Amino acid sequence: MGRQSRPFIVASKPILNVHDVLNAVSIDDADFVELRVDYMDNPLEIDYSVLMNRKIIVTLREFSEGGAKPHDPETKIRLLNILKNLGILYDVEISFIEKFGVEYNNAIVSMHFIGSKPDLDYVVERVLRYRDRAFIIKIVVEPFPGYREFLVKILDLGNNIAAFPMSVDPLERIAYALLGSRLVYGYIDVPTAKGQIHYKQLKRLIDSIFNYFNE
Repeated sequence: MGRQSRPFIVASKPILNVHDVLNAVSIDDADFVELRVDYMDNPLEIDYSVLMNRKIIVTLREFSEGGAKPHDPETKIRLLNILKNLGILYDVEISFIEKFGVEYNNAIVSMHFIGSKPDLDYVVERVLRYRDRAFIIKIVVEPFPGYREFLVKILDLGNNIAAFPMSVDPLERIAYALLGSRLVYGYIDVPTAKGQIHYKQLKRLIDSIFNYFNE
């Protein structure tokens, strides 16, 4: 049995204005820095060209899947086209892909289930449909009876899967990274999801564990 790959450490930051972008891109000790531009009133005012060739994830999260503010779909479509043309990694929901037909090659393709129990067959079908073209498929759920077994089954579907719960103890979030989830999120200034710890602390924990077992 081969060694398990270390998960990517993502340092996430709410972006409230253009100055927040400059602060975020100065971080160089995480695998990726996520810019949560759904916190902005107008995410199109950012000059995204300054993010080229950087380990950045741009996320305009749908309000129905945990976004901070609702945004017009046309704004998001324009943003994704800008990011695609610049070669910048972005996170886009499967629901948005299926409604508007946006590009998702080499993107993080995600589903977030808040206040509802997802149907396993439905999620498995979507993961299998999108996993070959996506960089990573990300499935996030709020706890429901049997959610741990559900997430483990999702992780078994491939090597480019991230699956973890929200609104749980930080140790439980980290546990899914040890089970094979390809992404694990920490915060820079303030959490963007319940259960996050600071990305530096997260990086120390993950690196210590993987370095110990890979010696």
